[in-house]
Amino acid sequence: MFTYATEQTVHDLDGIKVGGQPGEFPTLMIGTIFYEDQFEEPRSSLDEAKSLVKEQEELSEKTSVPSIVDIFVYDKEEVEWKIDFALDNIDGFFSVDVPESEVRMRVLEYLDEQDSLDRVIYNSINLGMEEEEFELLKEKTPSGAILLAYNPHDNSTHGRKEIIKEGGQLLEDGLLSLSEKIGIENILLDTAATPFGEKACEAVRAVPVFKNEFGFPVGCALHNTIESWSWLHSYEEREKIFEILDTAIDNLPVLLGADFIYYGPIDNAFNSILTMALTDKLMAEGAQDYFGTEISEEHPHYKLP
Repeated sequence: MFTYATEQTVHDLDGIKVGGQPGEFPTLMIGTIFYEDQFEEPRSSLDEAKSLVKEQEELSEKTSVPSIVDIFVYDKEEVEWKIDFALDNIDGFFSVDVPESEVRMRVLEYLDEQDSLDRVIYNSINLGMEEEEFELLKEKTPSGAILLAYNPHDNSTHGRKEIIKEGGQLLEDGLLSLSEKIGIENILLDTAATPFGEKACEAVRAVPVFKNEFGFPVGCALHNTIESWSWLHSYEEREKIFEILDTAIDNLPVLLGADFIYYGPIDNAFNSILTMALTDKLMAEGAQDYFGTEISEEHPHYKLP
């Protein structure tokens, strides 16, 4: 169990509290929809997509483990209909997960056109951000953003921290300084999952370091480590065990104090949210017993006796 002398920031995402001392609030779970190969014909699968969003919402209501949806956008042609889907079917905040800078800028423009920047977690501000994107972010500023601590020159915990703090010799400013210049209100630090053989465990070890150093909510997407595991891709019973491993690994950062988890495909909501309810109960009980932490009333600690 951990507690931090550093003051811990708590964000209020339309009623969802994220951050604080370990165990204080349940973990924010973020499930991704419209990822590659999820649907054969994504635009013809909106009813199925709506059902997945509703299932995640219902599981959150049953367990008191909060969740939001992460909308994956690959190219400019997808921007409008995917954002429209989010605005029409999601109450409150949602995340937009966009790998390419040029596409991220179009997402910002369309969100601004729809007057919806105040509902978005921008995923992500990272070392690949170009000057044009930075300037657009200052003009069309989302309420929240993921700061991705990926450092290809040094993927140790120290290297990941330096990308956030000082730019890690790759940027003139650290991502935290850049996000503050942009005016991001809700800053979320992602410790950056890496594959096995590339200091994968540092994404977990960085959690308490980031919490202590910066005080902002911290999390990661460790399911990416499982998805890049070469042995698993050749294992004859991969489909049988993949969801088990994908779910299990997401609970590990929370034991070290993580506040949010990108758990991967929203299709895995049942396993991911229920097992996190167990982990959250364990963390809350330990925090309350050992440190006297005041646990949120809306927590599995109380809601799932």
